[in-house]
Amino acid sequence: MRIAISIWEDKISPVLDTASKLLVIDDKTQKEFLRFEASLRELDMSQRSSFIRKLDLDVLICGAVSRQFREMLKACGIKIISGISGPAEDVLEAYLQGALPYSGFFMPGSKGLDKK
Repeated sequence: MRIAISIWEDKISPVLDTASKLLVIDDKTQKEFLRFEASLRELDMSQRSSFIRKLDLDVLICGAVSRQFREMLKACGIKIISGISGPAEDVLEAYLQGALPYSGFFMPGSKGLDKK
């Protein structure tokens, strides 16, 4: 499984549409094999969508995201988990343990998990 988290410093980036980078993790049976940062700087929405599609992600965890960008990514088959805030490493750990839906990482008013 390949997971990406939109990041700003060491936290979840508040808005995916303007995030400058993604933390990408290849996870096989909950053991990390590959981890890298991918820059999104100076890419417009269409370019971001194309770039993210090429990362071959299964899941993207982010803060807020515009409806248009969300739909572009979902059309690529990426499961979007939006409305998340907090330290990126803590969010990743909660996700890998299957505890993210029950955590305190959702932004106020967030609807949480989206379907593919």
